[in-house]
Amino acid sequence: MKTRNKLGTALVVLAIVLFTVPALFPVQAMLTHDTRDSTFGGEEQLEEQGIDSIKYDNLSEAGKELYVQALENGGEYRVSTEQGAAEFDYMTSAERAQLQGENPEHRPGVIAIERPDDADLPPADEPLNRGPSENDEEYEQHREQVQRYDLMAISKGPPPLGATPQLLRLAATLLAVVSFGIGGYLLSSKAT
Repeated sequence: MKTRNKLGTALVVLAIVLFTVPALFPVQAMLTHDTRDSTFGGEEQLEEQGIDSIKYDNLSEAGKELYVQALENGGEYRVSTEQGAAEFDYMTSAERAQLQGENPEHRPGVIAIERPDDADLPPADEPLNRGPSENDEEYEQHREQVQRYDLMAISKGPPPLGATPQLLRLAATLLAVVSFGIGGYLLSSKAT
């Protein structure tokens, strides 16, 4: 009986400690660089959409590295808030929504990176889907635009639920619930 009480008490104490982990270690905001969006126009169309363009060669070393990492990681790359690039305007979803509401023609938080012709970069993420109504000349023009301008959405906010920091918090909470349930059961049940 004493062993059962000790184990039950230990599990309840462990549960209390685990319940405090999410509060003591909150998930920090991250900077997201997403190149999965697509563009089908040139510089003039991008300006009409309110998208600023910047030449790849004009990016800082940090900006180039973040862009390349996003391309190499399937179109999305996250870093801590200290590792961003100065030329990128990181906004929260609320800030983007406010700016979008003020000017519906503008796409805040999105920039177009103009890729150099001879750059040794990973391929752009925009799809090169060839529809049945497109002819070869239109397709070639589209392919050249896709290869020249690459859209990158830049944002600041908490990581998605599937990210490691979120999963660690979820695991701690789940373990706390299980420990509390088992510990409570052991303390409340009578020996038979």
